[in-house]
Amino acid sequence: MTMILHLVLLVVFLYGCAVFWMWLRQEHYLFVPKHYDVLPEFERFRWDRVINGVSHQGWFLNKGKEKTVIYHGGNAEDLAGHCEVMKDGLDANVLLVNYRGYGQSEGKPGEKELVADCIAIFDLFCKETKMEPLTVFLMGRSLGTGVAIQVAAARPAAGLILVTPYENIAAIARFQYPWLPLHRMLRHTFHAIDFAPKIQMPSLVILAESDEVIPIESGRRLGEALGGSKEIITLPTGHMDINEHSGYFEAINRFIRK
Repeated sequence: MTMILHLVLLVVFLYGCAVFWMWLRQEHYLFVPKHYDVLPEFERFRWDRVINGVSHQGWFLNKGKEKTVIYHGGNAEDLAGHCEVMKDGLDANVLLVNYRGYGQSEGKPGEKELVADCIAIFDLFCKETKMEPLTVFLMGRSLGTGVAIQVAAARPAAGLILVTPYENIAAIARFQYPWLPLHRMLRHTFHAIDFAPKIQMPSLVILAESDEVIPIESGRRLGEALGGSKEIITLPTGHMDINEHSGYFEAINRFIRK
C-alpha cells in the first residue's frame, strides 16, 4: 500500500508540475516568433511604421490593383518569408506587417496588443494610401484568424478571409493537450466565436481536411457563426501545407474579385 501511495503521489506531483509548466510557459507555445531574411528584391516594398509606440516591420506589395489584402499570420510566421508567395499568389495588393516580437518588429506579443496594433495598422494604411476601407480585405491564417476577426468586428472592410480558423484557443488546447486543463488558465483566449455574429461583411472560410493543429469542427463552427454572407470550403490538405494546394489562391482570388 505504501508503494502504491508513493506512486500515486508521484503521478499527482508530476501532473501538477506539467500543469504549472504549461501555465508558466503558455506564451512560448502560443507565440513562436521566427526570423527570416527578406529577399533583396522586396526591400523596396518596406512599410516599417511605429504603431502604438512600437516599431513594426512590414511590406506593402503594391501591384497597382484596386483592392488590397491585409494579412495576419500564424503563430510561427515571420512575414518576411511570405512576401514572394503572397505577391505571386494574390490578385491584389498585399500589406504584411510582423506582429510585435516577430521578425524585426519590437515588443512582446499578446492578444490585446496584437489586436490593438492591427486595428491601428488598418487605420493608418487607409489614411496614408487614401484607400477606401471597403476596398480592403482582412485575411488571417491560423492564430491570425483570431486577430483578423476582431479587426473586422471593429472596422468596415470589403471582406474577411479566414484560413484554418478556430472558435477560441481553448478548443485548440483541448485538441492538442486533452489531458491538461489548459482552457482554465489561458491568458490569451482569442475567443473568436464571440465576434463572429457581429461580422456582417462577406466572408470566406478555408478549412484543412486533415488539420493536425486545429480541429476542423471548431473551424467549421466558427464559420457557420459568422453573421454575414459566407462561403466555407474544405481543401484536402493538412494545416501546414494548405497554401500549396492549387485551390487555395484560386478560391481567395475568386472571392476578392466577386
